[in-house]
Amino acid sequence: MTPSYDQARQFGKTYVGALNTGPEAFAALFAPGARVTVAGAESSPDGVRAVTPPGRSSFRGARIDGDRVVLTVRIIDRAAESVDDRPHRLDMDDQGRITLLEA
Repeated sequence: MTPSYDQARQFGKTYVGALNTGPEAFAALFAPGARVTVAGAESSPDGVRAVTPPGRSSFRGARIDGDRVVLTVRIIDRAAESVDDRPHRLDMDDQGRITLLEA
């Protein structure tokens, strides 16, 4: 399923909120058997949380790219006084769960 822009934007807020809440909340966004890659390597929802630190991540925006949703997640590093915007590309099923995530 390809959501509308507004649906993608709302999901992006939910996605980052769950990412910052905890592993159970974040894992609940995924369909059974979802494929997850981080930096091109096979991973898991926990692997995404490891490179997108909870408490330092915020939602920056969403866009539709073909059949894929691209969420921009901002990582804030207060100590280094820097920010890094990272794309999270995903596919969703008809129930709005993630079936494929590339972070």
